[in-house]
Amino acid sequence: MLSFFKAKTWSGAGWLLTLCVILVFIAMIYTALHLCYKGTDHKKLDNTQLLNIDNVLAVYPDPDSAQLASKDPAVKKAVFANRRERDRALFNFLRNEYDGRIDEYRLKRMDSLLINLNNKDAKAYLTNAEIIVNDFFWFVGTGTYAEVLFWALIGVLVSLIYYVSIANRQALKLAGDADTGPFDPAEISGQVSKMFYAPICALVLVLGYNLLSGSNSKMTDISIGKGLLLFSFISGFFSGRVMKFIDGLKDLVLPLSGNDSTSTDNSNKTDGKTADITVDLHLAQAMLSAPEAADIIEGGFNAAVVTLKSDAGDIITLDKPANDQSSEFTATQIPQGKYNLHATMAFKNNDVIINLEGDKNIEISDTNKTIFQLDLDKAAEAG
Repeated sequence: MLSFFKAKTWSGAGWLLTLCVILVFIAMIYTALHLCYKGTDHKKLDNTQLLNIDNVLAVYPDPDSAQLASKDPAVKKAVFANRRERDRALFNFLRNEYDGRIDEYRLKRMDSLLINLNNKDAKAYLTNAEIIVNDFFWFVGTGTYAEVLFWALIGVLVSLIYYVSIANRQALKLAGDADTGPFDPAEISGQVSKMFYAPICALVLVLGYNLLSGSNSKMTDISIGKGLLLFSFISGFFSGRVMKFIDGLKDLVLPLSGNDSTSTDNSNKTDGKTADITVDLHLAQAMLSAPEAADIIEGGFNAAVVTLKSDAGDIITLDKPANDQSSEFTATQIPQGKYNLHATMAFKNNDVIINLEGDKNIEISDTNKTIFQLDLDKAAEAG
């Protein structure tokens, strides 16, 4: 039983099937919850709808000042009846515009307000008011947070399914029917951890956006509609970049003090200054026309080895991409100076191994960029 939880016992095909089952299971839970608990959404009247509101109001003109000042019960009753008819016509219009999805409880609350307003004030209120309508999704209230978590998790699962399927396809190219090759079972623990930290990170970003934008006093009412689902899915799909973004926020939220910055890691500095760099790998222009170029790009550059060599001969190996679909290699706290940037990568195309390499001299300094592009071309000994 315990062997089930050991990554080395999993094959690429088995893990891919497991991810697909998890995705289907999450989708079933998501659909069942939404069918049982109806959601709501924010709507605002557009210009065309507001023009139609004007037409409705024109049918029920405001009483003159004499009627409003009159203490005659019959006159007051007539004024009240006029506004009641006006509001009924407005609500019929709104029901028609939103296919009867406006909750009747919310219409009654709106009626208790509009009954005391003249036409001008009623139009001003409807212009700025958010109309809450019934919807399949949860866009109002605490259900919004559940939407973020669900869609970020779905994004992570789709990303992992894509990556593992590419690795399995590459494995079949390299080893026929054998389930070996680029898929590494050691990556499973990291992929499982993504299912937990990616949704939380997406939720933190949503809460941070809503707090900093200051557009709504209610933290649970995020009036961006289905854009929220898209953002959550993308945050889950590219969870590696989200983690890099959040990691970069530490310098803004928790900056190092002057004493900390001068006393940290002095043994690794040459002149006391360091920089974090990113190297983005691409195929050279001459390689793009090669028949195997599409397979190389689709398989990704994760297998490449990227190094920096200083003038003193010290070699620094850059970290591989945090995201499986990324081509960006990173290194932190690199002493500023001149380096030789070098990358190598082997790609097997059927029975032929293609060796790729790239090489360029760079300088890391205060005024220089910290993102470098390196093009890979066939090595001199490549087949």
